[in-house]
Order: sequence, then C-alpha cells, then structure tokens
Amino acid sequence: MKKTALILTATVLLGSASIAAAGPGLSGAQVLQQRSSARPAGMGNAFAASSGELCSIEVNPAGLYDLEKIEILFMHVGGLEGLSTEMLTAAMPLSGLGVMGIQALYRGQPSIDNNVPGEPSVPVKDMVYGLTFARAFSSALSVGLNAKIAALTLGPVDTSALAFDLGAQYALQEGLTLGGVIRNLGTPVVFRSEEDPLPLTAQFGVCYALINQLPHELRTAADVSYLAPDENWTLHLGSEYWFRRVLALRLGYSHSQDRSVQGMSFGVGFRFKAGKADLSLDYALQPQFWEDEDFETENLISLSVKF
Repeated sequence: MKKTALILTATVLLGSASIAAAGPGLSGAQVLQQRSSARPAGMGNAFAASSGELCSIEVNPAGLYDLEKIEILFMHVGGLEGLSTEMLTAAMPLSGLGVMGIQALYRGQPSIDNNVPGEPSVPVKDMVYGLTFARAFSSALSVGLNAKIAALTLGPVDTSALAFDLGAQYALQEGLTLGGVIRNLGTPVVFRSEEDPLPLTAQFGVCYALINQLPHELRTAADVSYLAPDENWTLHLGSEYWFRRVLALRLGYSHSQDRSVQGMSFGVGFRFKAGKADLSLDYALQPQFWEDEDFETENLISLSVKF
C-alpha cells in the first residue's frame, strides 16, 4: 500500500507542477488530443472513470487494468475539409502482471495551397505511436501509463515530441468509480524557431452505475478537464444505456470555457459474436468546434475485436 501511495503522489505532483509551468498560450501537436473510439465520444468524452475496454486507452490508461481478453480496435474519424484520422490499437492481459497495449495513429489532410505562383502546395500529416501499461494494485485501485511519440510534418519541416499520460482509478463502492489522468506530459513541439507546448491536460471524473441488472444497464458519468496551455476548462457529461449487452445508446454533452467545444454528442453501439470472437461496432456524432455560432461536427466509427 505504501508503494501505491508513492506512485499516486508522484503522479499528482509531477502533473501539477507541469501544468503550473505550462502557462498561457496555444498548444501544439493537437493530434495528441484525438480520442481513440466512438464510445467515449458518444458520451461527451466523460470517460476518465470508465474501465474494462480498450477504448479507455486514450482518455485514461488506468481503465485497461481489468481487460480480460486480447482486444484490437480500429477507428476512423471523418472531419472537416478532407481531414481524416485512422487509428489501430491493441492490448493483451499479462497474467499476474497487468495489461500491455500498443497504438498507432495517422491523421492527414489535403495539402495546403500557399498561394505562391510556381510553388507546390504544403503537405500536412501527423503520426502517433504509443505503448501502454496498466495494473491493479488492489481490488479498488488501478494505475496506467501511456508513452507516446508524435511525428509531425508541415511542408518540408519534420518534427517530433515525446509525451506521457499518467492515470489512476479508484472504486469507492460497487458501481461507483473515481478517475483522474494527466495527459501529454513531455517535450515541446518545435518547428524551426517556433516552439509550442504540448496540449497538457488534466481530467478528473466519476462514473456511477444507476442500473446494473440484465436486460438493462444504465450508467452516467461526469468529468471536468483543464487544457493548461490554453487555460481552458471543459465540462463533460455522458450516459450510456445497454439492452441485453447487445445494443447501446449514448448521449453526451461538452462545454468548454472558450467555446472551442460546445454541444451534444450522440452514439450507438452493437455487440455481436463471429465464431469465437466478440465484436463491437460503435458510431458517434460529436461537436468539433463552435466558431461564430457556426456549429460543426465530426463522425467517429470504431470496430473492436476480442478473442
């Protein structure tokens, strides 16, 4: 228990010190804020205290601690102006040790026209590679770590950044869980002489199972997150209803202090078997930003396989 307390104390102190040092300004490497599944997105990304599935890896890696099977997740995000994101994530339980995961993400968009006659357009692409480890230290407490490398390309300039996510979850009682995570601790993004901090974010939340008896399951979640470089708070609210663990309906709401995100999100999920494999197909429609009262959304589709 002393070892666990030391780990949690170090996590909180390191995260708090880094957030305080980040100061005002806009963050770079926005691709590091991309979520990995339609399920959290459908719940307004109120997922810091949720666990048991691979989709928690990018919100709070501590949520992987009780993964019972090998799981592989594919995600596609269709964004604005030709922007698209593809992601592959996989994890497996290590008997008696914890859960190990890997992830790879690619985000691209059409080349940018620089409006200079005779000069080619500017290519833009982002890639992220990561390793994850999660472990339960008791029946109530779990801790998780993501280590990520972001490789960014803007025209002829390439750069990279190293980032870490540190998270924990604690079950207060059956059906009631608290979660907290510090995301994107690491090195700044440098393009030539320009230097931008990573999108360092702290997120804390609670998840409560209102109904947990088949054929109906209903849970609600509420999170608050703080993006340090932008000094921006965001409220996340979400709920998820399952019928016979086959059909899920999700509803979420996000509201940020600077109105960069504001609005409802919706989601649906299906679980089914294919031979010995368990498949989950999820879709979400979520607000992307709110600018000059022009509401925009993005569509997320993810497919996971457990075996």
